[in-house]
Amino acid sequence: MKKSRATLSMIFVLILLFVFIYKRWQEPVRKEAFDRTPSHLYYTKHALCRMECRQISKEDIKEIMKKGIINFNRSNRRDRPCPTFALQGETSDGEKLRVIFAQCDNETKVVTCYNLEEDFDCHCPGDENKN
Repeated sequence: MKKSRATLSMIFVLILLFVFIYKRWQEPVRKEAFDRTPSHLYYTKHALCRMECRQISKEDIKEIMKKGIINFNRSNRRDRPCPTFALQGETSDGEKLRVIFAQCDNETKVVTCYNLEEDFDCHCPGDENKN
């Protein structure tokens, strides 16, 4: 009698385990907070000025967008009108960059960019508002 209860309990536990694993496989893949493949990438005038001053190419920006890590301490997902994300990483040229993107549902903008190793003296529109 005890042997059959143990067998029945074991079967019940295995069924629960199977159901749990099956449900887990059926869950949708978690979406990353930042869409790394937007249909179109826009550059603000400020970003273009900073890119020119800091010798950062559009290819560098796209490389950071694809493989950079999201720095949530420098990002603001509640920013309006669009959440802003700071992505940073090293390009294939060895530059360490941080790029700020504003991402709405239907557009992604490059807001600004920084070289994390070298300080440049840029005079771009909007810089006078920064402290």
